[in-house]
This record gives sequence, structure tokens and C-alpha cells, in this order.
Amino acid sequence: MAQGKNAFIRYNVLDRCFRDRRKRYYMSDLVDACNEELYNYDGSSVSERQVRDDIHFMQREAGGAVPLETLRDGHKVYYRYSDPEFSIKNLPMSQHEVEMLTDTINMLSRFKGLPNHEWLNATLAQMKSTFNIDNAQQSYVSFSQNEDLKGLNFFTPLYEAIARHQVLALLYHKFASESWERIVHPYQLRQYNNRWFLVGMEKKVKDKLPLVVIPLDRIDDCKVQEATKFIPYEGDIDDNFKDIIGVSLRFHEPCQHIVFKAYPAIAPYIETKPIHHSQRIVERHEDYTIFSLDLVPNYEFESLMMTYADKCEILSPISLCEKLAEKAKNIIKFNCPK
Repeated sequence: MAQGKNAFIRYNVLDRCFRDRRKRYYMSDLVDACNEELYNYDGSSVSERQVRDDIHFMQREAGGAVPLETLRDGHKVYYRYSDPEFSIKNLPMSQHEVEMLTDTINMLSRFKGLPNHEWLNATLAQMKSTFNIDNAQQSYVSFSQNEDLKGLNFFTPLYEAIARHQVLALLYHKFASESWERIVHPYQLRQYNNRWFLVGMEKKVKDKLPLVVIPLDRIDDCKVQEATKFIPYEGDIDDNFKDIIGVSLRFHEPCQHIVFKAYPAIAPYIETKPIHHSQRIVERHEDYTIFSLDLVPNYEFESLMMTYADKCEILSPISLCEKLAEKAKNIIKFNCPK
């Protein structure tokens, strides 16, 4: 139903005016009412022409076919509904609106593990019942999600600890090793490559690692440390991830200017799906494209470049080229029979 920015706000204001039998709303009054509401909302305004266009749209079937009548008062005209019980709020949703709401519900349903998830489940069930939305209806938006990933059961307590500024004692393990306790001041939950990570500060390693990144699937237990005072993070957590790909932080390593050549089989893909926000095209040729990046090479970046290894050539720095070449040698060593 919406037509243009803030359309729903204008429609609701007009609907309220048209239902009001205590006052006669002339065009200037309708414009004033819309402008007052819009100013309080975001400081914007609307012209008389836009209000007239809104009225014409509301009278059309697509806009609800409102039963609007225009009544003369001398040389002036005022507007109201012929049916005082009518309101656009009572109109059934269009098929398009049902489809949009269905996908919104489906998107909300992806957030399993969030606090008050039981409330969310009840709300979604009520919305489906109220708007007669079929669970079997084809969704137009889909997300990749591994619901069997270990550690998701800790999402809620971690989220709550972040929101309440509580220090956590985490029982943590590396693969094929014994668990040990880590005291962490939690700051953020972060997702990468379909995995969830806790970003926080571990006081005993703070000088070396200002932030630690802990995969949720490595956590065995989680308890709040009520007696330990929470130390907030000063700054923007996201700033620490701007110069890397993924979540493997490299605090004491500088950005590198990386130049690589991509051949036609992969160049269009890299151009349309940039590796990093710093990506630039240096040269474009018929049989190859040269790209540049400015970032801190980490595990995720090296792994990504290895997937492009048969279609790309690292031009600089040489140290990165040598490191990826060593990885390639290991692939051959472990996977090719002698």
C-alpha cells in the first residue's frame, strides 16, 4: 500500500482526520496535520500536492478504496468518510503484504537462542494465526544456518551477560585437549562463516591481546562471576575488524598492500563479490584483471586466497606468495600419491 517515504505515516494521519466528525478538515488542515506528525517523527514535511496524491491513491482499490466524500462549505471543501466506522486499519492485507509479512516472520524465526525466545515463538504463532499465514507457503528469502552447531545453547547467557555487563567464567577447550577456565569480560557476539564467536577481554592476556575471540563451539560451560567488576571496552569493537577478513585478529601486525592477478574464470566473481572493503581494480585486461587490497593477512584471508589459487597469481608481497606456495606444497604432499 505504501507509496514513497513515510507514506504509512501520512495515510494514518489522513485516516484519523477523515474519521473525525468533530472537526471539518479542509485541504490546508490535512497538510498541517501531516506535517505536524512528520516533523515529530523525523523533521520532514510534505507538500499539498503530495497530500492530494495520497488521497487519490487511498481512493483507488490498491490504496483501500476508502469511502471518502468531499463536502462544500461555501467556496471551500472539506473531507471525511461517508461511513464513520470505516478505517484503513480494518482493511485486510493484500497478497503482496501477506507475502512480505510471511518473509518477515520467517526471518524472525531464524533468531533461535536469543533472550525471550519463548516470547518470540508465541508472538510469531499469534501473527501466523491472526493473518492466516500458511507455514507451508514458499519463502522468498532464505538464510544458511547450521542448527546443529555446538555451543548455540550458550548464546542466550552470553548475550545477557553482555547486556548486563557481567564477567563470565568460561570452561573452554581446544580441539583434542583438556578444558580450562577463562575469565572473560564479554563485549560482542559475532558471526562469521556460519559460526558464532564471543568477543571480549581476558585480563591476564590483555597486554598481548587487547581482545580475544572465542568460538561458541569451544565452550563447555558458562557462569557469571558476580564478585568480579566488569571492565567496559573503550571504543568501537568493530574498528578492530576493519583491516581483516573474518575474526582472527592481528593486533601487532601492520596492514599490507597486496596486489594479485585474477584470470577470467574468477575475476568477474571477485569484482562483484569483493574480498575486502579496500579492494580496488588496478588494471583491467582482456585475459586478466589486477586487484589490490589493503589489509592484515590472517588465517581466513590465506584460506580464501588458497581457494582461488588455480585462478589467481599473487604479485606482491613476495612473502605472502611464498607462504601460500608452502601451503600448496603441503596439499600436494598429503593428497597426491607418490
